[in-house]
Amino acid sequence: MTAIDILAGYETYLRSLTDLENLEIKTVLRRHPLYMDFSGQPKVQPWRERSEYVPFLFQIWNETKEALLPVFQTRKSRCDQNDMLKGIVCLIAAFHWTAGERVTSLDWSVLETKHFPAEPINWAERMAFILTKPTQFHSFIQLDELMTEMKKQYHKYEVMNKL
Repeated sequence: MTAIDILAGYETYLRSLTDLENLEIKTVLRRHPLYMDFSGQPKVQPWRERSEYVPFLFQIWNETKEALLPVFQTRKSRCDQNDMLKGIVCLIAAFHWTAGERVTSLDWSVLETKHFPAEPINWAERMAFILTKPTQFHSFIQLDELMTEMKKQYHKYEVMNKL
């Protein structure tokens, strides 16, 4: 499967999750980080409240990472693809929300050419590597590094824009 196929399939899955309206916003984002982005007129628009919700995306990744670590510590070479895709989606949302925009699609051909005000170096090439084998340990490590770098870029961006 290509990066385009993997993200398109995951987007279809995410858009099929429609029974989350009555839950608390952070519970919804834990299950479906792009729920508000893909909703028509959401009550909360995380991309407009980035100082609250972008750090929450990093927290979601940390929780996902903690769940994945035991899988790799038992010498298994593969993890659940949906857990990795949730992390990838958190990173993509962090790019968009930091820029003050919603995620409209996970179309890789559009995403890979887009530039954001805060982004890790060579993020598209690194993400393409992850998407070739999203369940493998090396992809997990690379995604964790991207999230760490994005967190730094986000905080730098916030400081620079408060001046």
